[in-house]
Amino acid sequence: MISQTVPLRAGASFKAGHFADILQAKLDVGFFEVHAENYMDAGGPSHVQLERLRFDYPISVHGVGLSIGGADDLDTDHLDRLKRFVNRYQSALFSEHLAWSTHQGAYLNDLLALPYTNETLNIVVEHIDQVQSHVGRTMLLENPSTYIKFADNDFDEVAFIAEVQKRT
Repeated sequence: MISQTVPLRAGASFKAGHFADILQAKLDVGFFEVHAENYMDAGGPSHVQLERLRFDYPISVHGVGLSIGGADDLDTDHLDRLKRFVNRYQSALFSEHLAWSTHQGAYLNDLLALPYTNETLNIVVEHIDQVQSHVGRTMLLENPSTYIKFADNDFDEVAFIAEVQKRT
């Protein structure tokens, strides 16, 4: 039976190379996290593994490519593929990073830090609403990639995240 409930214990990142060991060991983990972008293709051996894995463990889908904090519009093709993936595996959890990774249509393959400004806050809130409406799920937001401090922040990190939470 497929579980929709996530037990209150730590999860683990799923690595396909450990699939046989996971099945044999019957691990006591709360869930297995998979990166959506690694599995948003049509099928193949990786999907056979996920189909099997989801019968024993809740699946948490974690995205890294939406660019929630980016100024560009969200990629609707990416959102469509993400929705199909989340629904296909009946994911118990769905999350994305609070970062940006696109600029003028180019994907930068990194999780870049955000300035904590009112303008960025409005973009993030709009994007979260768009994702949750499109995917039909509540999205968890993973802590931001913060390795630089912008000179013109309107909020500190905690206040920014609290305001995102309040508005979404």
